[in-house]
Amino acid sequence: MTTKKKKDKKYNITLAKPWFDDREAKSAAEVVASRWLISGPKVAQFEKEFAKKIKVKYTIAVGSGSDALLIAQQALGVTEGDEVVVPNMTFVSTATSSMYLGAKPVFADIELKTYGMDPKDIEKKITKKTKGIIPVHYAGQSCDLNQIIKIAKKHGLFVLEDAAEAHLAKHQGRYVGGIGDIGIFSFTPSKPMTTGEGGMITTNNEILAKKCKLIRNFHDVGKFEWSELGFHFRMPEMMGAIGLVQLKKLSKAVAMRHAVAARYSKALEKEPAVITPFVRNNEDINFQLYTIRLNPDKLSITRDEFIHELELLGIQSRLYYPCLHRQGVFKVFGKYNDADFPNTINFSRTALSLPIYPDLSNEEADHIIYSVRQIINKYKK
Repeated sequence: MTTKKKKDKKYNITLAKPWFDDREAKSAAEVVASRWLISGPKVAQFEKEFAKKIKVKYTIAVGSGSDALLIAQQALGVTEGDEVVVPNMTFVSTATSSMYLGAKPVFADIELKTYGMDPKDIEKKITKKTKGIIPVHYAGQSCDLNQIIKIAKKHGLFVLEDAAEAHLAKHQGRYVGGIGDIGIFSFTPSKPMTTGEGGMITTNNEILAKKCKLIRNFHDVGKFEWSELGFHFRMPEMMGAIGLVQLKKLSKAVAMRHAVAARYSKALEKEPAVITPFVRNNEDINFQLYTIRLNPDKLSITRDEFIHELELLGIQSRLYYPCLHRQGVFKVFGKYNDADFPNTINFSRTALSLPIYPDLSNEEADHIIYSVRQIINKYKK
């Protein structure tokens, strides 16, 4: 494509887009026709197929990834006065889910390769009140899980994998979500597969699986017999039906994301003003996001200004995610010091995610590459 065409054509490229065809609509219509709308055979089959796909023994389908985080922690025994170590850079419910159980989320800094939790900082945050660790596989990239599990075993802590973004990503040959004590996935529209909303709990522990199933359904042990605290966290049948279709397309969807990411990296990895994503190996990342960091020493504009420049060129981009310790919801735990989280602060000032999804065309990807280079050339120091 010529430069002239790139300048003349108007683009409107969103950051994410679900990959649907008529199969999802047909599957959803079958549910409506069946009139079985909550936790029926489609959800049960979705659970079974998802377990088979990522090689775990037990799966529990729920209403969202945030539901899954809350249920899993309740099953693990998190309660009032406990502390749970979480990364300072992640979606908010990784941390707030503990608060619903009366526990305190304790923030650990990230490391600047995978953008997962820094194991060295986790050690510093463990106290007598610590109950567990929730590592996040950010942007579909498996974090330093082995080291985190070693720390957890040393201190007698649980490991709850937040694999909300990491469908089919592996760590040392094993699918994430099935390596720690328990794992969770999300199926919101930006994920490699979606059910609209929806989430999945994954584990190889039968006792934890049974507890999660009870909590998901009001902790109903019989017909209107509630022995402990539970709530309505069930997955609607239509989500299960759509999930079955999406699951069949998941491997191809991840491969298509890899193709977009490879195109970006080939064009941008030698650009001094940009730090492209670290890739340990292709199995360990699904490119749920394609996150770059800007080198402030090479540019005269801020990250937010860079995002605005992309927007003017018809490209949506965004910071995923801001520092949690600066969010008002956590003020109840006192003041935090930015100096305790140097890598998270660095990330929050320099990172942005570019559009990536299966339907992104080569022409659109090339326009994004061209635009990034154009902005760099315009504002380079």
